[in-house]
Amino acid sequence: MHASVIASFLGASDLATTRSSMKRLVSIVEKRAVVRARELYPFGVHPHDLSKAASQGLLVRIGRGLYTRRDFPSNFEHQVALACQRIPDGIVCLQSALAWHGILPPDPGHIWMAIDRKAKKPVVDGLKLRFVRFSGRALTQGVINTKIDGVPVRIYSAAKTVADCLKYRRKIGSDLAARILQESIAGKKCSEQRLRHFAKICRVYKIVHVAYLSADPSVRTLHPRMIVS
Repeated sequence: MHASVIASFLGASDLATTRSSMKRLVSIVEKRAVVRARELYPFGVHPHDLSKAASQGLLVRIGRGLYTRRDFPSNFEHQVALACQRIPDGIVCLQSALAWHGILPPDPGHIWMAIDRKAKKPVVDGLKLRFVRFSGRALTQGVINTKIDGVPVRIYSAAKTVADCLKYRRKIGSDLAARILQESIAGKKCSEQRLRHFAKICRVYKIVHVAYLSADPSVRTLHPRMIVS
């Protein structure tokens, strides 16, 4: 067989293999929404394949070794999924968790995440994240485990988040913290028992206790000065 014919045959074979690899890669990413490069090794997908797929617009690189499908939505829920994929040890908290629970409207500006007090602050490109440091029971209790498009998501419960917002009221603003507490009680977004439980952990029990004493069937307004201490 002539050398040029052999070369042509091998080239066609390589092209077919590449196309098959790309098709398999895109199929995997579409099912998982967000993937890490190392998760694809068992499927025979190599870093070169990922880079090539991204350069061809088949995938979108959203971080080091992290890829998503090209039509990945940019809404709040999927921003939360990306944040949790990038920071697997982080927990969605404060205003972002409140938006998840329907207590506040979603903030397109950034995602709040809690990390361990001793953890190194993550360096994240392409995502707007804000970090707060929790420790002990304040970090580990009240965590809900769920998934978005197959991506594991950890987020604090409504009751835990309300208590956290009171604790970090100087970060989010006393006016907002007061409104969150009032609306949570009035709208029964969480049980009184659970909120009091987490208020003790977050050392804001007195604030929550006064709020419940102040509440009546018409739910009187809680003034911000009542929670500034």
